[in-house]
Amino acid sequence: MTKGYRNTVQRTQILDAVRAADSHLTAGEIFECVRRRDPRIAYGTVYRALHLLAQHGLVQELTFADQASRYDKRVDRHDHVHCLGCGVLVDVDVPVALIARHVAAEQSGFEVESHHTVFAGRCRECKGKRTTADARHNRAETFALADDEREG
Repeated sequence: MTKGYRNTVQRTQILDAVRAADSHLTAGEIFECVRRRDPRIAYGTVYRALHLLAQHGLVQELTFADQASRYDKRVDRHDHVHCLGCGVLVDVDVPVALIARHVAAEQSGFEVESHHTVFAGRCRECKGKRTTADARHNRAETFALADDEREG
């Protein structure tokens, strides 16, 4: 592992859980995965280990305002698409986003060391649910208007 901290069985189990995941898990979800193998592990241990692993560049911590942080096994520079409906987070490689780093540095005068772009929207499933809900809402409004016209 990385120089600068002592590796433990628990830290290895936590790192393995992040690396085995097909999605970006929260600390709570990682805790549940590790707990299946080691029922004695504490949530605080998982939480502290995740921060340590992120500090040492072994995982990437992704924070979204008031939502729980999510952890990514990919530590290379890449971006994400975040669903505003269900919260799913998907890795994307957007080469054009690298230009944004240079523009930000040029406009601000900063020496930009890193950047992370998150595109927000709705996944196919949530977009479909929203379209269906909008259609139901529009039909309900149409029926309400028709009832008003009959009464008026």
